[in-house]
Amino acid sequence: MSTADEEIQVVAAAWENVPALQGREFVGHWFSASPERNEAFDEVTYVLDNVHQLHGGNFPDGLMEGFYVLALLDHLTNAVVYVDDERWSGWNYGLDRVRFVSPLTVRDRFRVRGIVREVEVRRDGYLVLLDCTYEVEGRTKPAMVAQWRVLWTLEDGGVA
Repeated sequence: MSTADEEIQVVAAAWENVPALQGREFVGHWFSASPERNEAFDEVTYVLDNVHQLHGGNFPDGLMEGFYVLALLDHLTNAVVYVDDERWSGWNYGLDRVRFVSPLTVRDRFRVRGIVREVEVRRDGYLVLLDCTYEVEGRTKPAMVAQWRVLWTLEDGGVA
């Protein structure tokens, strides 16, 4: 597995051309989460206040919690899959078929790779289905795979 940033594949279009993104593949930048933000995630999600605490010694040092791994989809994908229009935004519509394949820690470098699986025209925009995989540098198994649905809209209520 190569780590060259030249492999980045951007998938972008003007609003009226979003349906043409269907079937296009994307590859993001390599990324590592900071230990401080990893710890902050546990704090802001109240995981540390769970009634039934899990024994941390069972987990690899610096393990990134699964919900945190999923939460990074927006940040990692936004850089390489977007509408070329400053009025554009996306509403998280849901995650399907999520699977954590191998543990991800703050020491790992990883990136998102995927395909724009579907683009469905909606009255209020486009419902986009992204097949996403987190590749981990130096590993054959991914950290995570998920299908992510996002409703893309325009600020002024523009319709498809």
